[in-house]
Amino acid sequence: MASLTLELSDEINDCLTQIAKRNCITKAEAMKRAFALLALADRQKQLAGCSLGIIREREDHTFEVVGRVTGV
Repeated sequence: MASLTLELSDEINDCLTQIAKRNCITKAEAMKRAFALLALADRQKQLAGCSLGIIREREDHTFEVVGRVTGV
């Protein structure tokens, strides 16, 4: 298994710490999950020109697009 050392700004480190605490996971696990999303977005962009988005499921089980992640 490979290891990686990162230098993070205080703001990014604080955000990562908060996400990890909210989800009861380590910061390393949070980074692994973030990478999994990045890899999925990149693969879909290459295969089908898709982009990563954020949706909200309504009470009637329909979906509403609430955001699009850019720069991925």
